[in-house]
Amino acid sequence: MEETIEPPAAETLRVPGMESGTKTLATAGPTRGSSVIADIRADKGSMWVMFDCRGAGTAEIALEPLVSMPFTCLDSTITPTMNQIDLKSKTRLRVRVQAPESVEWTLRVTQ
Repeated sequence: MEETIEPPAAETLRVPGMESGTKTLATAGPTRGSSVIADIRADKGSMWVMFDCRGAGTAEIALEPLVSMPFTCLDSTITPTMNQIDLKSKTRLRVRVQAPESVEWTLRVTQ
């Protein structure tokens, strides 16, 4: 009698957690493809962008007009990333993610 081996269940993609003492400016996901997330007001100081993705392809997070960050996502595993951005003054930003439909992702922006 042959034994059937089940592949491991895929880990659930969830919005990244947040550090104590920070406030969430924007969240999104889990979702696929490209999306404009939000227009946010950020204060002077440090801001964190946490992005988790799964699926073969490249995703790009844009905080327009300030910065654009490309990430390589892997097909079979969740790829977590966190970037710190230091703002010199209060600013308004548009948060946008550009990704192919093959990439599932979640995002949290905190300050």
